[in-house]
Amino acid sequence: MSAAPSPTRRVLVVDDEPQIPRLVGLLLGDAYLVEPAGSAGDALARLEDTPFDVVLTDLAMPDLDGIELIRRARRRDPDTPIVVFTGQASVETAVQAMREGAFDYLRKTSSSQELAAAVERAATHGSLAREVRRLRDEVERARGVHDIVGQSPRMLELMTLVARIAPSDASVLILGESGTGKELLARTLHRLSLRRDAPFVAFDCSALAPSLLESELFGHERGAFTGAARARRGLFREAHGGTLFLDEIGDIAPEVQNKLLRVLQEREIKPVGGDNFVKVDVRILAATNKDLKALVARGVFREDLYFRLAVVPLEVPPLRERREDLPLLCGHILARRRPAATGGRKWPQRISPAALAQLAAYPWPGNIRELENVLARAALLSDGEEITPADLPPLATGEISTPAGVQLADGRPLKQIVADASRAVERQAIRDALSKSDGSPSKAARLLGISRASLYNKLKEYGIAT
Repeated sequence: MSAAPSPTRRVLVVDDEPQIPRLVGLLLGDAYLVEPAGSAGDALARLEDTPFDVVLTDLAMPDLDGIELIRRARRRDPDTPIVVFTGQASVETAVQAMREGAFDYLRKTSSSQELAAAVERAATHGSLAREVRRLRDEVERARGVHDIVGQSPRMLELMTLVARIAPSDASVLILGESGTGKELLARTLHRLSLRRDAPFVAFDCSALAPSLLESELFGHERGAFTGAARARRGLFREAHGGTLFLDEIGDIAPEVQNKLLRVLQEREIKPVGGDNFVKVDVRILAATNKDLKALVARGVFREDLYFRLAVVPLEVPPLRERREDLPLLCGHILARRRPAATGGRKWPQRISPAALAQLAAYPWPGNIRELENVLARAALLSDGEEITPADLPPLATGEISTPAGVQLADGRPLKQIVADASRAVERQAIRDALSKSDGSPSKAARLLGISRASLYNKLKEYGIAT
């Protein structure tokens, strides 16, 4: 029996001279399926519909040049390698092409062996890059959406939306009270995006005066102002190719708002004291705990800037509106904040139902940040592996115990909130055990420390298939 033929590599040759793709096809032979594109625009349309292993492109073309093709193609799919194949060979064009993401650079006078070797290297590199991305995506799916913890309806809806919009370049405005995890959400958006391998730069816009804020964002030239002893690139250029997260965006002054709007519209910045504009490729994520619509109505915040920033608005719910996530959050925080050295003392791994009931009754004005501080203090004071009510500090103006029959803000009795939260934790623990045991109920039961009969009852109760 003869061996199965190896899969044919698909190569897109972009050149406004029709004979070039035919020549490349002859030089590469039957191992490659060569398809022509007569312009950069045609190539971009083809890449939108058809996966190619390699793109071979000229630089001088009538509509868009090869450099712009590289830039746009890489933005759409960074895993498809691009080889420049041109008669305009110079060190400057080679450097520019490689800087924009070209995999290799060849003269049209190269031999057939050089051409075939370059295309094969590029195809192999692209195949490996796609495999790495596939494995990375599998790991992301297995781990969930980064460190965002929650099984409440509000959080599940939020995480679904995050997964959908992360691969895009749309600007996102993250709304929520202080301490809800807005920067964590921004980092997750970046980590799940096509820009994940480029910089993520975070900046608090409330930290500086307007004059210094402008220099921090856009950079400055040497001598632009008193004290500017050397030039500064600025955060937009530091984040080039990646993501810039602007926290407390509602605090920026009107004069800086005007310049930020221009950046979003024109994708270029002008350093303080500079004469020329500099192109930047940055995705903007912004966050605020203020009501920007109210600021727009008062004339304090530009309406056109608001709409540029809020292409996709995301609202992170406060902790008091997702109390059923408390058991998951407590377990996550205790595991993450476990110190390297405990002085021989046990570090608590869980929280008792009574302590959980007290936490569920508290309104949490400081949200997750406050919960982290409370749990860190309780863990240090605890004498065992479980945090009890005695370990918790008095919160607000008095003790936080609430009768089980009293209804909280979301309309459910405290007893029901704790019961629902416990069921959510138990359901997730069963799923984790099944995952670790490759779906074997017997192994999962051993991991959980329960009998197989008990596990089967729980599987039926929660509707978990094996």
